[in-house]
Amino acid sequence: MLKRIYTILITGTLLSIQSSFAAPQTATNIKKIIQKKDKIIVIIHENGKDKEITLSKDALKSITQKQKKKLSKKTSSPKEKPKTVKKEPLKKSAIAKKKETKKKLAKKAEKQESEKKLKKGEYKVAKGDTLFSIALKYKVSLSDLVKVNNIKRTTLIHPGDIIKIPSINFEQSAQKAVKENKKTVYKVQRGDTIYSIAKKYNMKIATLKRLNNLIPHPKLKPGMELTVIGKPADIQKRKTPTKHIIKRGETIWTIARRYNLTIEQLRLLNPKIRSHSLKVGSVLNISKKAAIKLAKSRKYKKRSSRLSGVLARYKRRSSSKSSRDVVAYAKRFLGTRYVWGASRPGAFDCSGFTQYVMKHAKGRIIPRVSRRQAYYGRYVSRRNLRAGDLIFFDTSRRRRGYVNHVGIYIGNGLFIHASSGKHRVVITSLSKPFYRQRFMWGRRIN
Repeated sequence: MLKRIYTILITGTLLSIQSSFAAPQTATNIKKIIQKKDKIIVIIHENGKDKEITLSKDALKSITQKQKKKLSKKTSSPKEKPKTVKKEPLKKSAIAKKKETKKKLAKKAEKQESEKKLKKGEYKVAKGDTLFSIALKYKVSLSDLVKVNNIKRTTLIHPGDIIKIPSINFEQSAQKAVKENKKTVYKVQRGDTIYSIAKKYNMKIATLKRLNNLIPHPKLKPGMELTVIGKPADIQKRKTPTKHIIKRGETIWTIARRYNLTIEQLRLLNPKIRSHSLKVGSVLNISKKAAIKLAKSRKYKKRSSRLSGVLARYKRRSSSKSSRDVVAYAKRFLGTRYVWGASRPGAFDCSGFTQYVMKHAKGRIIPRVSRRQAYYGRYVSRRNLRAGDLIFFDTSRRRRGYVNHVGIYIGNGLFIHASSGKHRVVITSLSKPFYRQRFMWGRRIN
């Protein structure tokens, strides 16, 4: 039994025996360990019975000391071996490092000697170099580098090739400009681009970007200030021709637009001209200065609106004449079919008809929709209506109180309008119950 207890103590299944004891953590047959003054009692469970074993403290101390010595010998032996192993590779690495440093120094010396042999403004191509990288290294534009060496941008360069480098780089040109006081400020205007500004000042785009620290694809905004070298390049002004020979397919409008003239100016210069009879080969005067002088001498006034958007303009007339003209012009379109949303001579809706008539008969541009036309111009009651006034109705079934129909008053209690019920432009009486009950107000447009 004593031999078993000693083996258990040596293997470490019992906890280290000190002033206080505790139960073992491993699964053994030991139940309890009781400590007394001079003895230690161990209770063991074997073959279904409990047995007691007494041990002296001196015997246990001798066993623990022997175990500690064995453990110290095992741990001390592997520490001595790596000391001798580690010393040898350290010496080898130091030697290898010295060799590498010598090689690097030798390569640097070779490069310096080769550079000294080269002439000024020449470069020997190294491994991995490209034309673009060389241009960046020496701060030179790629186009200049290609021109000096008489090569293309796509040509391949090989290590050992000698390349000529332009004498002036970006920084030198900028420094020269500063010394000569050529550096100025340009305020960006609407429609400007980096290309247009560089072309205007006879600069390279790369220099413009470098001076202003711009990103590769910058977005210019009106009002930005850019530093620019030199003054705007003098562009030779083309001599403006004074005469034009009519060619086949040309019209008054195309000729006027080509020479930056209005149709009225072209007709002033050429009084015999007619829009429908342009003879091929006939000569027209097209000088703008002469047209302006003629307009001043005759006190020519520009008309406010164009006929069909482009061809002619009307003068503003007095209220009495214009009201007659409005009625007469409106009657031209009697019988024109009604199409919702249309505002052209071939088809109208109610507000499209009134807008078209006011624009081309009176020279006034009014809103497109009837509910907006109802608040344009001066308010007129039903008693004070005159010919040429706009009149407004609420034709909804429930009479919700908003405008949805418009016509032109022509006098004698009659008005002209594009009717959705009749499907055409008609004249109707205001005394009809439907329109009399739904009349809202009138508007006079001077």
